Amino acid sequence: MNELYRWHSPDKDIPVGTLVRFVCAPPRFADEDWRDPGEGLEGATAIVLSGVISDSYNWGGRFNLYSTEHGPVVHWGDFLEAVE
Repeated sequence: MNELYRWHSPDKDIPVGTLVRFVCAPPRFADEDWRDPGEGLEGATAIVLSGVISDSYNWGGRFNLYSTEHGPVVHWGDFLEAVE
């Protein structure tokens, strides 16, 4: 398999209405650092507005979210964790 595309993350199952937190995602390659969710997003919370949308990146699927800190956001599941 191509060394650049050996990593894959399946779509996450995060139900609509779930409170999530933006987190750093694990590296995809041996020489890559943890991936930042974006400037000012790490630790912020949001509510999931729609179910997962499959994406071609294989980064855990895309989710439509709403954050009181950042407004409407579309982001990948690899950068989200449910808040318990």
